[in-house]
Amino acid sequence: MPPKDKHSDPKLRDEIKEEIHNSDKGGAPGQWSARKAQMMAAEYKKRGGDYNTDKSEQDESQKNLSKWGEEEWQTKEGSANAKQEDGTQKRYLPKKAWENMTEEEKEATEEKKAEGSKEGKQFVGNTEKAKESREKANKEESEKYEKEQEEKRKGGKTGKDGKGGKKDDKEQEEDKDDAEEEYQDDSEAEVDQDDAEEPADNDEDDHEEEEEEDKEEKTDAGQKRKSKSQPKASSKKPKPSTNGETGNAPKGKIGSKHMDASDPAPRGSKDRLPKRGQKVTWKAMPGWVEGTVTEVLTQAKKVEGKDVKASEADPRVVMVSGSSGKVCVHRIEDCCFE
Repeated sequence: MPPKDKHSDPKLRDEIKEEIHNSDKGGAPGQWSARKAQMMAAEYKKRGGDYNTDKSEQDESQKNLSKWGEEEWQTKEGSANAKQEDGTQKRYLPKKAWENMTEEEKEATEEKKAEGSKEGKQFVGNTEKAKESREKANKEESEKYEKEQEEKRKGGKTGKDGKGGKKDDKEQEEDKDDAEEEYQDDSEAEVDQDDAEEPADNDEDDHEEEEEEDKEEKTDAGQKRKSKSQPKASSKKPKPSTNGETGNAPKGKIGSKHMDASDPAPRGSKDRLPKRGQKVTWKAMPGWVEGTVTEVLTQAKKVEGKDVKASEADPRVVMVSGSSGKVCVHRIEDCCFE
């Protein structure tokens, strides 16, 4: 578990976390992603933030995210663009996973993706053969990653002056650790990916859709390996708990500020909507964040240039954060108000 005082300016980091979480760069407003985590780490350093300590070891999920970020993602044909002219998506997988499949197996998982994409599905699972290929590729990447990390650790210990290239490597590793910690520890702030607002016309986010599928399946594979000597457990990726007790926060607390996990007010529903100008509270990376309602959507609409899906059965609340001033969109069930 990363130390609480790892960051030299935790307040600055919290501010940047909320800004990026609510922005439309690297994903939809209010949606957290690996790309946003990396952006957060870079922005923290850019604004003068530093680290008090470095981390010599990573846990299994952080290692998976490091390997995931280093993989070469592409379509079956080797293209970096998964979106087609008609708006449908092609299957997007790591290069090594494609190499582990026969042409027939490639076509099968491609066809499954195409069918789901035509039906408007954002996430379409792989075929069994494709999953096996992904697991094999992940195992190969794991061995390669462990070897590289061991070499880095040995190289860091032999450095004498701690300056120059060695220092640059250390800073890069801290940035990566920071992004990985953010993506893992603040999972309570993620919206459910199946219900997330899909950004409009953003090829980078099309890549991210397949990355999310890969991340979920890699988690499943990792859990299977870890459970060989333990009682069998469900292979499904656990969703954030309703009380927000996730990440590094102590039991009964949420967020990096370790706020009380109890809802500050009753949650909304399709039959109980807030009014325009009303104060509402929702869960974000620091903990509970307060904002002001600007609009309640009961039908699809563009917000800050992004398409937001909404209906009377599934309303979305558009708000302005009181701390950052940024516009964000949340499901009604995630909003607490009197």
